[in-house]
Amino acid sequence: MIVDMRTYTLHPGNLGAYNRLYGTEGYPVQTRYLGQPLGYYTVEIGVQNRIVHLWGYRDIKERQDKRDAMQADPAWQSYVSRATQYFQSQENRILRSAPYWPFKPEGGLVPGIVDLRVYTFHAGKLPSFFKLYEAEGLATQTKHLGNCLGFYASDIGGQNQIVHLWAYADFADRQRRRAAMQADPLWQTYLARSAPLVFHMENSILRPAPFWTPPRT
Repeated sequence: MIVDMRTYTLHPGNLGAYNRLYGTEGYPVQTRYLGQPLGYYTVEIGVQNRIVHLWGYRDIKERQDKRDAMQADPAWQSYVSRATQYFQSQENRILRSAPYWPFKPEGGLVPGIVDLRVYTFHAGKLPSFFKLYEAEGLATQTKHLGNCLGFYASDIGGQNQIVHLWAYADFADRQRRRAAMQADPLWQTYLARSAPLVFHMENSILRPAPFWTPPRT
């Protein structure tokens, strides 16, 4: 499986208008061809006027075939002709599952917010990170955070990167869970060993887009 993660930044003040247009004209056509997204979000904390959406495919060929069919649809062409006025920039990256993904979530949660985290590693260090995280970090992090929505490596786009998404009921739930994890001696030991592998870390807090209902984990 591959994941196409697409990040669109809109001109300031246009997020509401774009969501209304896409929700009524774009989303019904896009899901007809691509199926349901893995996630469709607006950025709450991070770069503003930004949407992030993720689409899963069996492989690159399936992605190309589905997108070609969608782009040939007059209804999609009509939507695109109206939507382009809102875009300041568009980018995407192709992700592949980390060696240990998927793993079972805690379950029972309807995500209220999602913490999207992108970590960049020193060149050549990503395989070492995967081994260390699977052996020492994975069990502790999932114990405390509970609901991972995806754990991927960037295949096309930024290199030496991982992208992972964690769901929470709300900000208080996130704070409580992360505080418990940070206080865990096992996590502290893991961090001390993994930190030298990391070049850069960033995150954004996302909320489900108004036209998309996230499934329960």
